[in-house]
Amino acid sequence: MTLNKLYFEGEEDIRDLTIIGGGPTGIFAAFQCGMNNISCRIIESMPQLGGQLAALYPEKHIYDVAGFPEVPAAGLVESLWKQTERYNPEVILGETVTRYRKLDDGSFAVTVSSGRVFVSRALLIAAGLGAFSPRKLPQLTNIDDLEGRSVFYAVKNVGDFAGKRVVIVGGGDSALDWTVGLLNTAASVTLVHRMHEFQGHGKTAREVLEAKESGRLEVFLNTEVKSVDIQGDELTAVHLQSKTGKVRRIEADRLLLLIGFKSNLGPLAGWDLALYDNALVVDSHMKTSVDGLYAAGDIAYYPGKLKIIQTGLSDAAMAVRHSLNYIKPGEKISMTFSSLKAAKEKRKASDNG
Repeated sequence: MTLNKLYFEGEEDIRDLTIIGGGPTGIFAAFQCGMNNISCRIIESMPQLGGQLAALYPEKHIYDVAGFPEVPAAGLVESLWKQTERYNPEVILGETVTRYRKLDDGSFAVTVSSGRVFVSRALLIAAGLGAFSPRKLPQLTNIDDLEGRSVFYAVKNVGDFAGKRVVIVGGGDSALDWTVGLLNTAASVTLVHRMHEFQGHGKTAREVLEAKESGRLEVFLNTEVKSVDIQGDELTAVHLQSKTGKVRRIEADRLLLLIGFKSNLGPLAGWDLALYDNALVVDSHMKTSVDGLYAAGDIAYYPGKLKIIQTGLSDAAMAVRHSLNYIKPGEKISMTFSSLKAAKEKRKASDNG
């Protein structure tokens, strides 16, 4: 699979649909375009497809996607692309969409950071929650030079923590998942959370407490990191302080701060689209306040929205399906079943072979 290749073939050629965002929702939207016999392109700001899963959590396991009892994030991206690449969507990587214009004929022109312009008959925004930056601890002003070596905000390579004394900060799903996930890799793991209970999934929280009771893990609740010790360019210890004022020094080689990310819609915020809670308001057809412009995944808001991968995939199918009425006005849109389409494709390939 070539996920990090930059495609320029057919540059500026019009497509039926431009998909902004190459995460799971965007990739699956491209698959749905193939299923519905329309052309598309994906424009992704990162140097590879996969969105947050590829950039932040490639080795994190996911348990709530239908058909996968357990799958690494990178593996899910790989499977989604394998499903999609048969339809050969155009993929533009390393480019951020900065503006869009609706043309007189109802089509859309988007301009990217390099100045190139791409035109399509409809537009789908599947950009997650926009650009992400990790939340940091303001009291730790001396760790910037350690980032990527001793201080981390995501686990991109488990090998970075192998045989190391690791202090993890956080109480949500990511912090709990990696606390459990690193127990058999790190020399030791210490979990620090500023609140009195965890906010992550109950099952993983129980696993953390069981590991603590067995002596495999140290856990400090109602506790914050106050400072760190650095020798040369290496982390050597983390200083903790509980809400009662008790101070502890924990020897450490790695500090893993999993306290969330801040999202920024970037240029999307200025596109004069209806917003709610930092997301684009859509109707039951996944259409935004602009006719022909759709949104899917975390970037889309509608009452009762559940922000999980599975919902994003459903949103993508809905958005592409309903965009057909805009892309092909007046045409009768028939339901396409994957089994029948696959059978036709196999027969066609056999006939051509």
